[in-house]
Amino acid sequence: MKLDRFFWYIVIFGFYFSFAQQKDSTLVVLNNEIKKATTDSLRIEALLQLGVYQLKRDFNTVESYMNEADEILKKKNISYDTRGQQAEVFQQLGILNRKRAKYIQALQHYLNAQKIFLELNDSLNLSSNYHNIATVFRYQKEYRKSVENFKKAIKINEKLDIPKKIGDNYGGIAITYKKINQIDSTLYSYNKALQKYKQAGYEEGIYQVKSNKSQILNKQKKYQEALQLQLEYLTFAEKVGRKEAIVVTHFNLAGTYNLLKQFPKALFHIDKSIRIAKEEGLKEQLTSSYKRKSKTYYMMKEYEEALDYYRKYSKTKDSVFNLAKAKEIREIELRHEFSQQKLKDSIQFAEEKKVILAQTETQIIRKKLYLVLFIITLILSSIVGYYGIRYFKIRWEKARLAKEELDELLTLSTQKNEQRMRQVRVEIEDLEKEIEYKREEVAKLMTESLQHIQSKEKLMGDLKKIASNENEISIQSIIADLRSEVIEDSRLTRIKNDLEEINYDFFKRLKAKHPNLTKTDLEICSYLKLSLGRKEIARLRFTSLEAVKKSRSRLRKRLNLKEEEDLVVYIKAI
Repeated sequence: MKLDRFFWYIVIFGFYFSFAQQKDSTLVVLNNEIKKATTDSLRIEALLQLGVYQLKRDFNTVESYMNEADEILKKKNISYDTRGQQAEVFQQLGILNRKRAKYIQALQHYLNAQKIFLELNDSLNLSSNYHNIATVFRYQKEYRKSVENFKKAIKINEKLDIPKKIGDNYGGIAITYKKINQIDSTLYSYNKALQKYKQAGYEEGIYQVKSNKSQILNKQKKYQEALQLQLEYLTFAEKVGRKEAIVVTHFNLAGTYNLLKQFPKALFHIDKSIRIAKEEGLKEQLTSSYKRKSKTYYMMKEYEEALDYYRKYSKTKDSVFNLAKAKEIREIELRHEFSQQKLKDSIQFAEEKKVILAQTETQIIRKKLYLVLFIITLILSSIVGYYGIRYFKIRWEKARLAKEELDELLTLSTQKNEQRMRQVRVEIEDLEKEIEYKREEVAKLMTESLQHIQSKEKLMGDLKKIASNENEISIQSIIADLRSEVIEDSRLTRIKNDLEEINYDFFKRLKAKHPNLTKTDLEICSYLKLSLGRKEIARLRFTSLEAVKKSRSRLRKRLNLKEEEDLVVYIKAI
């Protein structure tokens, strides 16, 4: 154990010796900037830069810098807009109080800064503000709010395309996800942070992410890999003087050595963590370190020491987090939300007031314009009215005479129209009588056609008997039947010649519905309307059954009938 301590003392001394000049030179440059500042604005800027540098190293000195900057900003004779500088002072005071585990004061400072950043539309600083608020909520175990604020910061920085800040946001949200055991989200966020840090060339961020990922390696029991990453980050943190990072890394190393059951090394690192946390006033880290030391003693079965450090942990924890403080934080948050809503309402009211004033001025101008237009319209109406009356008197007299003449013409026209209507009615009655007569004739011809078909069947039967040498059927009887068939053909011809006249209304409807039908199509339709079969149609048209079949097929296509629709039914329905 003594050898390990000696080794670490040598390492720490070596790095401090190697980089002391660089750190001191940076502090000298920043302090010289304060001395050289000739105006209040330049002095505040120098104090803010020094504060940013010391927040990562010796943050206890930051309070004096910010108090001095705040005193300057309170002067009444400052002629420039100080809101941006005031917001940055609030921001640094928030970080300082957060490091001291004074979360109520930290949140209040952050919200004061946020209000100004929103007024100035300062997206860059607003993203840092959301990141810091998310960190406070994480320490207060408000993990949902922590994730929400980290995501707000990520959204802004992705829009601004700042890889380093995006890496910081993903690193912060990864720790929150780890607290609620969302391992997949944790690993995803660490990988995103590592990717962005590499893109930005930010060495410290790369080490920090690797160190944080070591906690996941511990869960996977890859302890040696975890130790290597933690020791690399400790070396880097001591090199750049990051006190808070040094405390956290010693704490993590103690946890890994506990898992390896190397308890002396675990106690060495946890004692380092406790000592530096006390020196720097890092209460949150001190609380966690007390708990880890208690756990180490418990694993060593030294229960009295374990109990002693657990009491220290409980006492310190109560000062960092309790229900009363959580309630106060919530009240601060609600007051901030109320003030933001009030500000929005006041802005909206001012805008609405401007709109109302503009509308009022517009209405006044419109009223004046309407009055002038009314007067002009009244004058023009009087002039037009005078000449209009004279004009309309003359027009009225002419119209009266024209009306009398028109009435006479209308009377004559009405009489002629009545006479014409009587003639049309007589013609219609004659046509109706003629149509009725034709219909009766068609019905009679259909009956005769059926008889003709029957006679053909009889003739066929007689021929069959002759073929079978039945003597009771004579040639003379067959001749007589054929003569009757000739008569029947004559009647069918008459039907063909008179079909268009008989089916006048039918053809009219059919042509209206299907104007592209040919004369042959119309003739086939009329036969189908009379329910004639293919054989009768073939006889009437002096063609073959096959030709009639093709004509029917073409007709179906021209009528756009589907396969399941019956042609005869469709024709009869027209």
